[in-house]
Amino acid sequence: MFQKPQWIYKLVVASLILVSSACSLLETKKMPEVPQREKVFFAPYEDVERAVKQAMIRYPAKVDNPDAGIFETDWVKDDLRFRPAQMRDDFSDGLQYRLLVRMVKGKAKKPGVKVTVRKEIVLNRDFFANPEPQASDGIEEDVILYRVARELSVEKALKRFQEKQNKSTN
Repeated sequence: MFQKPQWIYKLVVASLILVSSACSLLETKKMPEVPQREKVFFAPYEDVERAVKQAMIRYPAKVDNPDAGIFETDWVKDDLRFRPAQMRDDFSDGLQYRLLVRMVKGKAKKPGVKVTVRKEIVLNRDFFANPEPQASDGIEEDVILYRVARELSVEKALKRFQEKQNKSTN
């Protein structure tokens, strides 16, 4: 009978092991699901845009395009980072994030604007390592939407007060 050399079998097994492990070695880390917070404000687009800019005034702006409804911050680091009240520990020095705010006009019974806030966080461990995406807790996004709602309510109250003043003077 015809016998095959054993080195061929070893070569085939070794190549199969190498090919199967190569796929796992080249696998990249997936970005964690970036939660986004959204809320619909029933107010004119210009008022919502002004409220968003007022709520985002403490962040360094990178993109501010009111026609497209986009407001994007530059990478926020060091002392500018949002710190929740319940947080006791310090941030890592390599932690940075940016906020992406999108505004979309809509109309049902009255005009409305859907505001979406997303926070992308990365951790730079050192100069040579790739940035590692981190998950957000969603607190800062909720705070920004709250600030927008408060700005809109204050503006609405000021308009009512001004209308009362105008009626009383006439």
